[in-house]
Amino acid sequence: MARFRLRQIAHELMRRKVFRVAIGYMVVMWLFVQVAEVTFEPLQLPAWSLTLLIVFAIIGFPVAVILAWIFEVTPEGVQRDPHDTQPGAARDSARRDTDVRSVAVLPFADMSPEQDQRYFCEGIAEEILSLLCAVKCLQVPSRTSSFRFDAEIHDIREIGAALGVESILEGSIRKDEDKLRITAQLIDTKNGFHTWARTYDRQLSEVLAVQAELARDIVSQLCQSLSDAGLVIPEPASTADIQAYDYYLQGRYFLNRFSTQDTKFAVGLFGKALDLDPGFSRAWAGLAEAHTFLSVYDKNTEDHRVQAGKAAEKALQLTPDSAASRAAHGMALMISRQYSDAVIAFRRALEVNPNHFLAVYYQARCYQLKGQLQQAAALFEQAASRRPADYQAPLLALSIYRMLGNVTLAHRAAKSGLEAAGVHLMLHPDDVRAMYLGALALLELGESDQGQRWIEKAIELQPDDALVHYNAACFYTQAHNFDAALQSLSKVDQAGLAFSDWVANDPDLGPLRKDPRFDSLLRSKTGSFGKAAQASAR
Repeated sequence: MARFRLRQIAHELMRRKVFRVAIGYMVVMWLFVQVAEVTFEPLQLPAWSLTLLIVFAIIGFPVAVILAWIFEVTPEGVQRDPHDTQPGAARDSARRDTDVRSVAVLPFADMSPEQDQRYFCEGIAEEILSLLCAVKCLQVPSRTSSFRFDAEIHDIREIGAALGVESILEGSIRKDEDKLRITAQLIDTKNGFHTWARTYDRQLSEVLAVQAELARDIVSQLCQSLSDAGLVIPEPASTADIQAYDYYLQGRYFLNRFSTQDTKFAVGLFGKALDLDPGFSRAWAGLAEAHTFLSVYDKNTEDHRVQAGKAAEKALQLTPDSAASRAAHGMALMISRQYSDAVIAFRRALEVNPNHFLAVYYQARCYQLKGQLQQAAALFEQAASRRPADYQAPLLALSIYRMLGNVTLAHRAAKSGLEAAGVHLMLHPDDVRAMYLGALALLELGESDQGQRWIEKAIELQPDDALVHYNAACFYTQAHNFDAALQSLSKVDQAGLAFSDWVANDPDLGPLRKDPRFDSLLRSKTGSFGKAAQASAR
């Protein structure tokens, strides 16, 4: 291991051209001294001048080496080495260049006889990805980023370049009655060659143990420079019933499809898992996440708030040190408008797993709901960095930057968010949320006609969805079409709008609040939606 560490250091010195600078410096200084010996005497310089030059040359050597380490020469000039520009927290011992490796996990191929185990294959890959995300020596792209690639269609080197990783983990699963075969390969993205491969033949009941074993094998392959303590991975999900785990994986599969109907289906599947194993904390956390989603998209918001709270409390009771349980608890607190407590819960989730996307994303939403927009924007940026394929975080940050008058950051957020939304719509062409948030990005980038087409398509797909009409109102407000904005806002059914505080602090509605018709519309509304928005208007 010591030899491996020395090789890593030597490689880094070569990459930063430290050796080249050191040798070049010595050659140049030697030439200077040679010239000085010949010219200083004819120039009648004092005898100590040559000595002083040599002293300066010696002093300058470590300075040149240090500068070579920190800076690099590029076609654009001398720049700070990108590996040294990370925040201080990211440069600790857990994230040094010589320690951190990167790997992406692709969905496993279904090799089962009936070819009907896609949910199981994706679920196993997602569980392994979650285990690897919690290991400090690894940087692992999110499920949303990596699962859009198929190793049979895309070249491994192209995938590696797109995701910015050194290695790809791919594999296949054959599930046949009570037998399970998982084949996994680790591939170097620079040359496409396999660096490691293994087949696991187990009983289906051993699936959780196989996940942990496979994750440990990957970590030991990639993180050889860490001590044994640094190679520890968290315990995988635990359940006393393998059928309950199967229902849980099906629930995750439908929850990840980002539609109201699929999420309701996921609720039923999590419920089946819990009927078989009431002590299965991950299923309780999934149930809380699903009800959180439905509290925004479905009309029975109060029921979803209650159910999310019960499920989150149960998950936290069973596994208080789980990032998933703590994040679920934060979601339940958030939709109950206990924002400060929710932020604390999300921070505790990040203490367990610093890469937990939902903990950062929903923490940002809490700050926006509280009207603390600067903090919200910073957290949305953090969420986007954790999951580059997510379109929501940058597009929500866009609204904040626009209101704050930061044109540069607004434009940047619009570009990155729109790109992610476009990819998402290729995979989920009926996702109206990607359409109406993407429409605001198109408007920001000067493509208002295309943005309006996206809004109209979203309304066509979900004509009775309150959030579609609400976001259409935001779009038309920003397009300065106040007549259309008020018409869209009049169609918002308050029962389908869980976050009345969002109306009160939404930057996109700012210009509309100056229109006297806005107050008239709010007075015609009853309930929390109208009250919160009226308070904001005042």
